[in-house]
This record gives sequence, C-alpha cells and structure tokens, in this order.
Amino acid sequence: MDELIKITITIANRKYTLSVKKEDETMIKNATESINGQIKNLSTQYPGKDMQDIMAMVLINTSAAIAKKEALENQSSESDLLTRLSEINQLLVMAV
Repeated sequence: MDELIKITITIANRKYTLSVKKEDETMIKNATESINGQIKNLSTQYPGKDMQDIMAMVLINTSAAIAKKEALENQSSESDLLTRLSEINQLLVMAV
C-alpha cells in the first residue's frame, strides 16, 4: 500500500494541504510552480482582472494543452497501428 504524506503548496497566495503519494510530491510541486508562473504571466497581461478569472484562464490553458497532447498521442498510436497492420499485410501477401 502506498503511504501518503502531507505537503503544503501555495497557489495564488493561498495555502493548500494535500495528502499525496511520496513519489508524486515532486510532480505536484512542479505543477504548482507552473500554475503560479501562468498566474503571474496572465496577471501581467491582464492587469485588474479578478483572480477567479485568471485562475479560469489557467485552467482553460492547461486543459487545452492536455487535450492537445492526448490527441497527438492518439494520432501517433493510430499511425503506429496502421504501420504495423501494413507490415503484417505485406508479410501475408509474401507468404501467399
């Protein structure tokens, strides 16, 4: 069983205590740094915007990046599958 540890992160000057797997700690801290960097950039680009609006923009940007990555991975998987099927077809044609 994976043991959970408690960590405290800060996003947009608010502290959050999380229980996470030890092996996920670095990933979560890196994600926190990325989020805070995006908040800082968007706050500079859109001065006077409400923090909720900034956080919504970060969420949209992050979700879009994940969706794009997943689409590329799916496209790559489909391409690999088609290549393999073509190779199998060629082997079958040569065998007949």
